[in-house]
Amino acid sequence: MYKHYRYPHIIIQQAVYFKLRFTLSYRDVEELMAIRGVKVDHSTIQR
Repeated sequence: MYKHYRYPHIIIQQAVYFKLRFTLSYRDVEELMAIRGVKVDHSTIQR
């Protein structure tokens, strides 16, 4: 399911969880991931 992605599946799942559970913007999710030490752009999360 997560073949050929840059980030491990647990990071992808966490970003999706934040987006759907808390109805955050992509920029908010980007900020939360940065707090956890994951550098990701909001446009990457959108894709």
